[in-house]
Amino acid sequence: MTKIALVSGATGGLGQSIAMRLSEAGYSLALHYYQNRDKAIELLDRLSNNTGRNGIFQADLSKEEEVIRLCSEVKNTLGPVEVLINNAGIPFSGLSWKQTVEDWQTVFSINTMAAWLLSKHSIPMMRDQGNGRIVYTSSVVAHRPLAGTSAYAASKAALEGLTRAQAVELARFGITVNCIAPGYFDAGMISSVNEEIRNDLIENTPAKRLGSSRELAEAVVYLCSEQAAFTTGQILHVNGGLYI
Repeated sequence: MTKIALVSGATGGLGQSIAMRLSEAGYSLALHYYQNRDKAIELLDRLSNNTGRNGIFQADLSKEEEVIRLCSEVKNTLGPVEVLINNAGIPFSGLSWKQTVEDWQTVFSINTMAAWLLSKHSIPMMRDQGNGRIVYTSSVVAHRPLAGTSAYAASKAALEGLTRAQAVELARFGITVNCIAPGYFDAGMISSVNEEIRNDLIENTPAKRLGSSRELAEAVVYLCSEQAAFTTGQILHVNGGLYI
């Protein structure tokens, strides 16, 4: 039976690549989006040649009632979630002593709280199935922060702690919990970085290039596979040697 994978933030550059690769691997995709319905429909159309059943689902992940609705709609439309890819996130830049409480609440509500809420309401479905995969998306910035990234770095570091704790809690149910910590890639949030900073990032990366979104997607697919059944609680760095 085809497994159902829920991908949050599926309309983003990295989210699209992850969704496409999971579809190629035989998963049915529940594609989450917040505002960009047109991109979600476009991505759904790109998956139409694959054999799995797929669908698009809208939700504001910062609100628990919408996460509950989202998970219920996915279950009723496609089936119970067996794979959860927590990809949704927002960037933020500002010196720590100049940020407001509202700034931090906004960043944490999407980058951390939303991911936890999705896992909270997906885990019961996974437990009923007797297996599951949860993959969080952290960042190299949680390990090598730049000036002005305090809120973002902290929100991603929190996901890594959540990964380890849930791995301990859920292993006995056949559910693995892992985290990808990407470096700098040719899609996603890099689009908001100016050319000078982008060139500096490439220069500071031992591989001397940006990663391809496909390379990140391959790492995600591995963590979702049966071959990774004994891999849990891990932070997988995919960054061209930027953090070792």
